Amino acid sequence: MQKLPIRRSKAPRRRRMAVTAVSGIAAGCTVLCPAPIALARPATTTAPVPTALTAPSQAPAEDAARDDESVRTVTDGDTLWSMAEEVYGSGARWPDLYRASRDGIEKAARSHGLPSGGGGHWIFAGTAIRTPAPAAKTQAPAVKTQAPATKAQDPATKTRTPATADPHLTRFERQLAQAGYTSQSGSEAVFDLDRRYCEGTLFSGMWPNPQSPYIVSNLPEVPGQTANTNPPVTWRLREDEAVVLIGTTPPPEAYFSFDLTMVRGSLHTGPVLWPAVGDPVNRGTVKTAGPTPFGQPFALVMTGHERTRAEVHEMLAASGLGGAINDATVPPAMFRLGLGEDADQFLLGIRTAAPEPGFEKALDAYRDAPPLQILRVRPKGASADQTKPVYAPAPLPVPRLRTAGTGATELDLNPSLQELRQRIIDAHPGFEARDVVTERGFEQSYPGLQSNKVIDPPTPGIGALSNDADDPLSPSFSLPDGSFVVAYGTNHVATRQASYSSISLYADEEAAVSVTAKNHRDLEGTARDYLPGSPDADKLYAWTFSRAGDAGPTGPHVTELPSAKTDFCAQYGAERPVDMSRMQAVARAYMQPETLTHPALSSLLLDRLLVFTPKPKSK
Repeated sequence: MQKLPIRRSKAPRRRRMAVTAVSGIAAGCTVLCPAPIALARPATTTAPVPTALTAPSQAPAEDAARDDESVRTVTDGDTLWSMAEEVYGSGARWPDLYRASRDGIEKAARSHGLPSGGGGHWIFAGTAIRTPAPAAKTQAPAVKTQAPATKAQDPATKTRTPATADPHLTRFERQLAQAGYTSQSGSEAVFDLDRRYCEGTLFSGMWPNPQSPYIVSNLPEVPGQTANTNPPVTWRLREDEAVVLIGTTPPPEAYFSFDLTMVRGSLHTGPVLWPAVGDPVNRGTVKTAGPTPFGQPFALVMTGHERTRAEVHEMLAASGLGGAINDATVPPAMFRLGLGEDADQFLLGIRTAAPEPGFEKALDAYRDAPPLQILRVRPKGASADQTKPVYAPAPLPVPRLRTAGTGATELDLNPSLQELRQRIIDAHPGFEARDVVTERGFEQSYPGLQSNKVIDPPTPGIGALSNDADDPLSPSFSLPDGSFVVAYGTNHVATRQASYSSISLYADEEAAVSVTAKNHRDLEGTARDYLPGSPDADKLYAWTFSRAGDAGPTGPHVTELPSAKTDFCAQYGAERPVDMSRMQAVARAYMQPETLTHPALSSLLLDRLLVFTPKPKSK
């Protein structure tokens, strides 16, 4: 049985407590602040559930200090972030601690039943943490070299620029100068929606995928423009401007994509309208400078102006990226370009999910320091006012969308799915079962954009954020202590309806924060627990998420959930309440291999849940 080590609450909490203080990196922010971390968010030290006392994971003596470092031992309440703040004066230096102590952290995680420490996500009391001596104190903070920064920008994210200069980027910047273009550089960093919710900078977690933390682009504003609503992660786009991303694609994995979206509204107060801008560039469509989609140089151009795009293409080709240029068109027919108050704002998010075996550490490293550089570029005019277009209007048309569906279907598996349901019920005679079926929860982007369908949890609105995915959502259901839920359905990768699929659990209808998830690789073969002789078993799955302890199911395909009384936000040092007794499930299916876009929803058997509660004891 797998256990999720999340801190238990120590006292009852009031529902919807007002957040009056913001801790850690978000202090002083009034809108969304990008997280300073990749997959390895600064983790709360906690004992594994349900054991209350934990022996030290390793003795500090095993990590004797080197000449240029000392050793500190993790105690309850520590995080890598808090330890870095104490040692270096900046929590953003937590990766230095993780890199120096990786072996001990990972060893401790395995000794407590976790497959890994999540790149520093989980640390345990008694673990020795090496603290390398601070280096290069004379260097100016990176944020001071960025221009111009808004007050809501987080300096910690500024350290996430590539350590080695990209020769293509250097050549491209030279081409921009020769062509009379102005450019401003941004940065790339992972941000954690759960953390942002707990710290009060997001109005909701909005169902984030815990297996795919989002890398988000941060861009400075154009001097003189109307201030962005959610700086620096959302940005307006001048009519003849382009945003260009240059760098290296992720390592081998089941799915990655570069998703350009439009965000209208405040991520701090909500609600928000959040549709995709066309189809994303994904692992099946990306053009690179190498023979594979993975780990190769590439460029992505985002603009709505025909002349600007043509000139940027020429400059990228002259920089050595001629065959590796990808476009994300922002069609003026659908979106309001410009830098004024009425203009739309955009966000570029990068999804990375399910690394191929052997590439787990490579993906962690990619997320920790994305080898990417983003720039906003525009033709320079004679006027000092940079908010006005220099080129005459030349709107790009709305691109064609990739067509979903091949005609193939999973529906022939319905009899086996029904048999699986009955076998699951029969396996738990001491419990009463209640059916919960996922349903289409999120509107597709362009229909939702036209109907102004906003996200305002528990109302989903346009929440998929990607035309590459189907994201069926379950109704909210109660999962008290002593109960468990079995998620079951088709493994959409095994049926070739998707390249990546998963089932995720979320807490609290309004908070919509992530608790746990299992992807198609985790789910392989799990239906054989109930259908050992069925020829369809390998196309199905069944996974249990339990709060029943020893009274409930056990085994390798069971995840023990934190108690319904758990203080979710305590892991971030925050006090915002989350009702952990109320749960929802999202079933994701990304990119059908044949169509390179989302599966046709009509071809899928919808994922299902069986919620089990103890039968009343007979008198």
